[in-house]
Amino acid sequence: MKIFISSLIRDFSEFRSAARDAVLQLGHEPIMAEDFGARPQSPQIACLDGLRQSGLVILILGAQYGDPQAAGISATHEEYREAKGSRPVIAFVQDGVDRVPEEAAFVREVQGWEGGLFRGGFTTPDQLKG
Repeated sequence: MKIFISSLIRDFSEFRSAARDAVLQLGHEPIMAEDFGARPQSPQIACLDGLRQSGLVILILGAQYGDPQAAGISATHEEYREAKGSRPVIAFVQDGVDRVPEEAAFVREVQGWEGGLFRGGFTTPDQLKG
């Protein structure tokens, strides 16, 4: 199965690599923006196409939110909202960090009582592998 890994890329490469390793260890194919290479599409279109080709999304949230895009939310937030209604999303939220207000609101949305997800916590990259 193709599994899309969604998170902030900046300053999160170790966590993204750990998620990639876990997906590969389980015999699945990770889909990650940093693997896309040059394309005749915007990053938004490329990432959302990659997400739409996946059967599952792994969402990894930390302390930072990312730059708001044209829709007024970060790319990761847009990916989450795109995926939520159409495929399973497994969320991991970093423990022990001080979140910027936008990320704190995003985490509240992701783990909301009625429309959110049960989520796993992590503090180190190795915890995403296990």
